[in-house]
Amino acid sequence: MPILPPFRRAAVALLALALLAGCAGRSPDSGTAPKDSQTGQPAAQTQQEQLRQQAERGDLDSQFQLGSSYFVGQPEKNLKQAEYWWKRAADKGHAMAAVSLAYLYTGRDAPEFANQRDMLKYLNQSAAAGNPMAQHVLGNLYRRGEGGVPRDPDQALRLYQSACAQDYQASCAALGRQ
Repeated sequence: MPILPPFRRAAVALLALALLAGCAGRSPDSGTAPKDSQTGQPAAQTQQEQLRQQAERGDLDSQFQLGSSYFVGQPEKNLKQAEYWWKRAADKGHAMAAVSLAYLYTGRDAPEFANQRDMLKYLNQSAAAGNPMAQHVLGNLYRRGEGGVPRDPDQALRLYQSACAQDYQASCAALGRQ
């Protein structure tokens, strides 16, 4: 299996999470989209509307999920909406929203979103909240002295150790543990 760059791994993880979340409530394919029994609308549409309502009421997980759905294109790919919802959740302390926003700000998927200062802000926020993925990615940046941070092998080591203590395997591998 090829080794992916850290931010690409983050995108793959986000995609997998969003796909799992999107598939969790689906019934087996019967050839037609399931309908909501009360509204007659497609169930996915009403689920998206419910998610939006919860997000608008301030539910951080719903804000993160809504941002992720826009990022992966369910119901539509809209990176401005992904940024909006992730930022709302991240600014209130949601660690996965913060690391997702940090990835968006790398500009890898859309160069117009590249913002190194905000990428580091949200990556640091997520790492400080204990997110092992963010700790690992930040550790990589410190190890190599990239992304606007100085080369600092000691800081990289501390970040890898913290992520490995949470069983984040990429960090354990970086420490030489399997």
